[in-house]
Amino acid sequence: MMLLFKSNSLMGIGLMKRASTICAGNGLMTGWKDVSSKRFTHEYAPRYKDQKKNKKGRVPVRFGGSTKGSRLQFGTYGMRLKTEGVRLTAQQLKEADNAIMRYVRPLDNGQLWRRLTTNIAVCIKGNETRMGKGKGAFDHWMVRVPTGKIIFEMAGDNLHEKVAREAFRKAGDKLPGVYEFVTKESKIRVSMHSLKSREEIEEKEKSINYFKELERKPTKKYLNVLKSKEPQYRLYRGY
Repeated sequence: MMLLFKSNSLMGIGLMKRASTICAGNGLMTGWKDVSSKRFTHEYAPRYKDQKKNKKGRVPVRFGGSTKGSRLQFGTYGMRLKTEGVRLTAQQLKEADNAIMRYVRPLDNGQLWRRLTTNIAVCIKGNETRMGKGKGAFDHWMVRVPTGKIIFEMAGDNLHEKVAREAFRKAGDKLPGVYEFVTKESKIRVSMHSLKSREEIEEKEKSINYFKELERKPTKKYLNVLKSKEPQYRLYRGY
């Protein structure tokens, strides 16, 4: 196969570079970058076509006793944030991920569960840039992590506790904040200075009747719902 281009054409020069990678046997282009395989690999950054420019915001502080995401769900050992909430970037999580995977690969049926997804786009502007004219260009992804959130979980047939501790220790060195090693028997961290057992939390969840709590201390939204059920408002809506 022979391709002819004008020497003074920039487009022709670019096509000549692409044409130089044509296979002699089947005539297929090998210079094109195949991006289809990236779909099946793990990525901390979401695959959004358009990045929404979010505000910086604040890391949520759990003051209501929520335990969502603070207990092990999949693995045998876990790594949990102990200090105040932090912001973690996708690059930081990937570095910690690589440190743990060095201990997971030699295991029999070794697995690593990643409990976080960076879903907030961070936009920056260059140094010594004048104020105004927009927020800035997209730079990287990050996630807000509150106190007591599980970051990684780990399991394996021949996984020893000391190996898991060492893996999470090296991963914690890559991330901001202080992290603690947890097992399925560990107490659940409700706040920075408060730990509760699973039995205490399950008993509290069973004993609470949320409808009675709303009737005793109704919110503005619940009062509007009750008000909408009165006859005059139902008649106004036509039923």
